[in-house]
Amino acid sequence: MYNLDPCAGTTSHSNPSIVEFYRRYYLSEGFFIETPPSSGPHAARLRLELASETGNGWTEMLQINQGLGVGMCDYELFRTIEGGHHTARETVCFNLMMTGEFEVIIPETNRRETIRGGELWLCRNFAECLRYSQPSHRVIRGLSIELPRPMIEAWLGDAHCGMSRSLEMILRGNASACDLSGLGMHPLSRCADQTAPLVQAAARILASKRDTICGRLHFESLALDLLTQFLAFDYPLQTLAMPRANPAIDDAVDILKTEWSDPPTIATLARRVGLNECYLKAGFRRRTGQSIGEFVRALRMENALELIESGQASILQAALAVGYSNPSHFSTAFKRHHGRLPSSYLPRA
Repeated sequence: MYNLDPCAGTTSHSNPSIVEFYRRYYLSEGFFIETPPSSGPHAARLRLELASETGNGWTEMLQINQGLGVGMCDYELFRTIEGGHHTARETVCFNLMMTGEFEVIIPETNRRETIRGGELWLCRNFAECLRYSQPSHRVIRGLSIELPRPMIEAWLGDAHCGMSRSLEMILRGNASACDLSGLGMHPLSRCADQTAPLVQAAARILASKRDTICGRLHFESLALDLLTQFLAFDYPLQTLAMPRANPAIDDAVDILKTEWSDPPTIATLARRVGLNECYLKAGFRRRTGQSIGEFVRALRMENALELIESGQASILQAALAVGYSNPSHFSTAFKRHHGRLPSSYLPRA
């Protein structure tokens, strides 16, 4: 949650809850006034509004699902605010800056790093406090999802898939070095084009109703869906230090290139290369940029093109050769892949 403090995702294990920590911190700063929620458990929800002399807007924190915290903010300051925070605990927090900006000040060098709208950051295991500065007359909107370490470890359990590997790497600290990495902040994406779907999903969460049972359930489902998107986000390989090569994935690619006309099922392919199905699917997408099904369809379309262009087969024969019994379905799939109908590739007489 960017609410005036990029370190705010940290607290000590002695604090009773994420919500209570935020309550103590923000009320002690004097910028916010608490507005008790009209319904719902007070201990699991915190709603604050900026003091009239400081700005307009609000910040909110809800604790859901095994202690997972969802922080939101939407406000505008009347004056520049600077501050810092000094308490630390082990935690993992995804922070999505939707609009606006703020500066993080690195203590040792006094260097300033600007975090802007559309950027996604991971905050984890703060070694010491970061100071911050937020400008006046800029609308700040953001959303954070904070995962307590015990919850992540409980989630991992016996799960073995690409998403669980991302969680484990995030938890163990295998992130690339960057200017702020020693202080626990890691940029996962600084490209607004990449994060646009995440920002849209976050906007739906900020706009959701949270004062009824149905509204709260809807809010929680939206928040968990966004967390899934965070964990499945296509991070650069260096960000999470994912393995750059996996011989088993290469073997799977080679098998499909050879057996594309009668490909093995995912379960069979996983057994043949010695991988869990979920690991196979996640690793295959990282390796090729496609799902296994998309990869096979692409191979079929490339082979169909070769048959048609070379004159070795008519359109119907090519369709049958690559596994399509319906010529119409084949033409649709062919055009989706090549951008043109198969008839445009027939050899001229």
